[in-house]
Amino acid sequence: GPRRAGRSGVAPSRRRSHGSPGPATTLQAVGMPAPASVLASRLLAPRRVAPPAPAAGTGAFDHGRLERVVAAVTDGWRVDYRAVARSADLAAYRREIAAADPDALAPGERLAFWINAYNACVLALVAERMPVRSVLDIDGAFTRIRFRVGREELTADEIEHGKARRLGERLVHLGLNCASVGCPPLRAYSGPAVLAELRDNGRRYLADEQRGARLEGDRLLLSRIFQWFAGDFAPVGRMPSTLGFILGVIRPRRVLPAARPLLPPSLRDPRRVGFLPYDWSVNGG
Repeated sequence: GPRRAGRSGVAPSRRRSHGSPGPATTLQAVGMPAPASVLASRLLAPRRVAPPAPAAGTGAFDHGRLERVVAAVTDGWRVDYRAVARSADLAAYRREIAAADPDALAPGERLAFWINAYNACVLALVAERMPVRSVLDIDGAFTRIRFRVGREELTADEIEHGKARRLGERLVHLGLNCASVGCPPLRAYSGPAVLAELRDNGRRYLADEQRGARLEGDRLLLSRIFQWFAGDFAPVGRMPSTLGFILGVIRPRRVLPAARPLLPPSLRDPRRVGFLPYDWSVNGG
């Protein structure tokens, strides 16, 4: 869409429970955080994030192959995983990201690289395991299965927490897609325009009443990503922060300033803030 654990869904990873109800999964697809492990994971996630990344280089990376993959396999919010499994472009892209040196990339390029790498790896993983009802039904999807990225062997959680979040950009959570209905839309990002593209994806996400945001009376319900990563969206000190997460759970309005610029105008000044159930059902077939 979480997420994941983190978005892994069990939480330090997304991506990620957002959206309309779908079939139940092993860990309860809808209505997170059901298992206590999700909240525990949110508390522990900041500790998993490495220190700030080393100084950026000046290089660029071509994500054209992933752009073609996304255009070919997505229809609105849904993904055709049979087409993903057949994609020669995705296989070639994964070879390219495996051999790349992310530390040589310019700042925006590095951010786009790690978001795209995460999405490509999770996309391929789910395609290889179909049919599954939820990415959470894949044993070790976020915590055990490793992918070759940037000359390292990394889990999805390590890519998310140790690489992508390490760059200190809270909008990263609006780009990571963990193959779930509740996730932000899947797209490919480019280094020069990555922040504008993340904001655009965030606006599309929060305009969706089932996944992103909706009013119920005087209460704005936001994607649960904003709760899980409250320590990033409303940090106390440097992102991420455990205290920011705890305060975000106790006082949900703390995350509203981060969401407000991306919300439809009619949703920007609610009296109260809460969070939507997260739908971990696979976002396609």
